[in-house]
Amino acid sequence: MRRHRQIALLGFPGVGKSSLAHHFVYKQFYNDYDPSIKTNLQHQCRLNGQEYDLTIIDNAGSDQYTLNHSDFENSDAYILVYAIDDLHSFKMISKIRDKIMSTSAITRIPMVLVGNKIDRNEERIISSEDGRSLANSWKIPFVEASAMDFQAVQEIFEKSLKAMDNIDSTENGTNEYSNSNEKNNSRRSSNSSANINSNSKQTINKNLTNNQHQSNKTCLIS
Repeated sequence: MRRHRQIALLGFPGVGKSSLAHHFVYKQFYNDYDPSIKTNLQHQCRLNGQEYDLTIIDNAGSDQYTLNHSDFENSDAYILVYAIDDLHSFKMISKIRDKIMSTSAITRIPMVLVGNKIDRNEERIISSEDGRSLANSWKIPFVEASAMDFQAVQEIFEKSLKAMDNIDSTENGTNEYSNSNEKNNSRRSSNSSANINSNSKQTINKNLTNNQHQSNKTCLIS
């Protein structure tokens, strides 16, 4: 049975959320986006024999002031992205997470922390140790990546799916990232409003005029 999951990418403007999402869906790196446009990407993939219908929300630029509950209330997991050459984006991640936690009815929320733009290592401000320490304090996976590296991009979404499945399949309320005993009873089972066009384009319209751009792709993660 296919599982329907929604994943939201959140982070400060310019950290590479759109590049990560589009590279995962289209298998090509693009670096020309309007950072003010929120996009919804529809994607099909398989992980460890399980098939998924994914809705990937690229929430455009986000901070604790512009992030609305409606932007992420239906998501099953969150990919929190900062840029390793941008200290402000790193500080903002904690505030974005705090807002998610403060508006959620549950405490065990699947998240992955991503330090993006490691192709700019010479301009690095945030060390790997700082990113890993923050992720460890939240008991969530941590990945450093470049949106140009498809293997790293795949790893991010694979960890996100595994984090969801760890919570979904846990019977005693514990998993490798959390020791909480709280059951996750309020996860959304499907995004029934998604209407996927199986023949959608595989290139990105650089002049998007709508607030959502939908596409459908299929991949095999592992």
